[in-house]
Amino acid sequence: MPKIKPKDKLQLVPFDSTIGSIAEETHFFIDYSNHYAVLCVEYNYHGPRISDIEYYFRNIARYKLKLSKKTEVAFYMDAALDTALNDLENVLNIDVKVKPKKLAQVDTDIVGSYFTGISTLGQKLQPKFVKLEMMYQTAGSSKMTNGNTEAKKMVKNIMRRFKAKPYNIDGFENFVVKYEDKDGAEQVFNLLKGKKELILQVDLKKIQSLGDWYELIEEQFTETLAVL
Repeated sequence: MPKIKPKDKLQLVPFDSTIGSIAEETHFFIDYSNHYAVLCVEYNYHGPRISDIEYYFRNIARYKLKLSKKTEVAFYMDAALDTALNDLENVLNIDVKVKPKKLAQVDTDIVGSYFTGISTLGQKLQPKFVKLEMMYQTAGSSKMTNGNTEAKKMVKNIMRRFKAKPYNIDGFENFVVKYEDKDGAEQVFNLLKGKKELILQVDLKKIQSLGDWYELIEEQFTETLAVL
């Protein structure tokens, strides 16, 4: 939790969590130019995740405005996911970081097949994060250890689920795979760096209205829409 600096003191004091919790205002814009809506959503550490935003829109659209029966979310990602699925030949290293309580957002068959231990550990010991690293290559050697076939199957199964049902992505804080492609070259797939992002430095003193926010991202957002 962040701390607070009182106006009359040069020391930091704990944030009083009994009053409430830290929350950040999240700005978003919706493009209606296609037959589906495209959202450009500001990312904040203490703000909502895509599953929260989808839940919000689903409830507003269905129950309050009565404009839709359901909503679905699809992530627009760079070529990294498709490239890894097509080219992955040997798994060298898998680095996964999860919040056990977030595993509820991952399809039950994926959790049951690969993350039952983390789920059980989370229920019993309640850690904030669990990090899992699997290595299939001895340091300084290109020789694989046994089990690489199953590792390859696991990685591809999870990647396909990320692509088909993107809400599974929200269950992971980190999902990095180091692998050899079909040409024997080492590659790295980093799930959370594969999503389409517009990263901008913002001078908050120049922001006076929502229109100012939109002008900051308009050019890059338009370019992104053009290739969807």
